[in-house]
Amino acid sequence: MNVHREPIISIIFPSFNGEKFLHKNLESIKTLNNLNEIELIIIDNNSNDSSIQIIESYKNCINIKLLKQKKNLGFAKACNIGALHAKGKFIFITNQDVILLPDFFLKLLTFYKIHKKNKEIIISPAIIFEGDGRIYYYGAKIHILGFSYTPKVYQKLPEKKEAYRTQRFSGCSFFIKKKIFLDMGGFDPLFFMYYEDTDFSLRWLRHGLEIYTTNDPYLIHLRHDLALNDLRYYFLELNKYIVFCKNINGFKKLRPFFIIIEIALSIQSIILKKFKLRIRLYREILFNIKFFKTLRSNSKKKMKLISYRSLSKTLDPVLIKIADLQSGKHFDIFLAILNSILKLI
Repeated sequence: MNVHREPIISIIFPSFNGEKFLHKNLESIKTLNNLNEIELIIIDNNSNDSSIQIIESYKNCINIKLLKQKKNLGFAKACNIGALHAKGKFIFITNQDVILLPDFFLKLLTFYKIHKKNKEIIISPAIIFEGDGRIYYYGAKIHILGFSYTPKVYQKLPEKKEAYRTQRFSGCSFFIKKKIFLDMGGFDPLFFMYYEDTDFSLRWLRHGLEIYTTNDPYLIHLRHDLALNDLRYYFLELNKYIVFCKNINGFKKLRPFFIIIEIALSIQSIILKKFKLRIRLYREILFNIKFFKTLRSNSKKKMKLISYRSLSKTLDPVLIKIADLQSGKHFDIFLAILNSILKLI
């Protein structure tokens, strides 16, 4: 492929056994209106399917830089490697299972020029599910206990063009100036999968900077099984503790509420048949308590932790859907009781 100029934007995503997504993904990138201003950096995390062959078959029509790894580095570390190889002024970090519309980056650059004033911004456009068009991501809340979620998940994306500030971007839809990303140290490689975006968002907010989401442009998430298997459950639960330790103040005041929430989550783990995994998680945290204390101390030295008062306190009913607990008849009552307790904070 003949590239006429240095790329303005570097699209970055890790790939692992993505053969069922990559054709649709790369076909959509091939149709981008400003393709001559874009490079694509794919970090292959040691796939053992036909991912490499699929990616290489598009090298004649897309400016692709394929970085093959000898093992699965996880999402955060792979993205950091991609950013170090990027030539674009901006990077857009995403996943292998998305579709981009032709005018996506033209609209994104226009949005950046309009909303970027004296300080740099992050833009995280909405993500909708393929097929029904319902929301996968459209802004997110960060809870005082360290986890984050999209309150508007499964709703219809508004037709009227809009944009607003949000507490967290999505690691599947992350537009930032490359130099700023690298200056901030990129994603923390502690996060093998999940919550690297929540951690970076909190670091960004601690600097007094803003994150925007918008429904114009948006991208499409290819539907596939997102079942809460043991691996997902383990990293989702472990990483929220790391997020809290690194970024949020008020542990002494919040400690009683942590205990109450952990009792609730232990009950949830029984419902989900994950109780043994949860016990293993607690054991690992207790055995590594010195690590968590050091992590918090080092983060405090770098910059002031964010006030828990600026984050969400209540547990949104949408968490029932996210946790796939629609079948738990009394979970909504349980949620109401927990919210009554959390209001005491």
